[in-house]
Amino acid sequence: MSTKRGHVLITGAVGGLGTAMTQRLLGEGHDIVACDRVADTVSDWLQKLPATDRDRVQFHPLDVAKEELVSAFADKLRGQGLTIAYLVNNAGIHGAGGPANTESRIWERTLRVNLHGTYYLTRAFSQSMKDRGFGRIVNLASLSAYHPLGEQAPYAAAKAAITGYTRSAALDLSRYGVTVNAIAPGLILHDGLKVVFSDDDLKRMAKDIPVGRAGKPEEIAATVAFLLSDDAAFITGQTIHVNGGSYLPG
Repeated sequence: MSTKRGHVLITGAVGGLGTAMTQRLLGEGHDIVACDRVADTVSDWLQKLPATDRDRVQFHPLDVAKEELVSAFADKLRGQGLTIAYLVNNAGIHGAGGPANTESRIWERTLRVNLHGTYYLTRAFSQSMKDRGFGRIVNLASLSAYHPLGEQAPYAAAKAAITGYTRSAALDLSRYGVTVNAIAPGLILHDGLKVVFSDDDLKRMAKDIPVGRAGKPEEIAATVAFLLSDDAAFITGQTIHVNGGSYLPG
């Protein structure tokens, strides 16, 4: 059993991956600070959590793409005396477009949510982790950073940048007992994907995965739980591929 040294902060908590992460980490005894830009469905979201654990979840509405809101949010938590020892930068959006037809607003919003959000949250909480000599940061990259689909340039660019940022942050923070890693999910079936891809597209994509199926949100949550644990103390600066063999680095 890992020693719990503070709260876990999960961005993008309301959704397939975020819900699975929250459920898994609650089950491991963590107290959770959950945030998401979508706040009108929080009551329904809380019902998906075990009734006995809901009092260990504190929800805050937050748009991670807005620097001033992230700074105010961090100040609010500090004012409450909360210690964020674990940070999961899960908030993200897809952005479609190719080299010749990507709209500027889509490009900018995709990078701002995925990349800038990761940077803002890490900046807001990494100093206190350094000061305490302990921290765990997990960033969500994507298979698209390595093996992008067509017409997904903004998303691929943002997620590739996250892998580089992860390595750099790990190098700077490792001497202070803070690890920084990324996860590169492949095709993980959850409701958010149905906004981007049709059912036929998802079935076709699943057939191309070497293990013969799409992934589950719980499998990403399990990887997050491991990277936050004491067992992962000697792992930093890595991107863990959880994509059924869709990308095989060598």
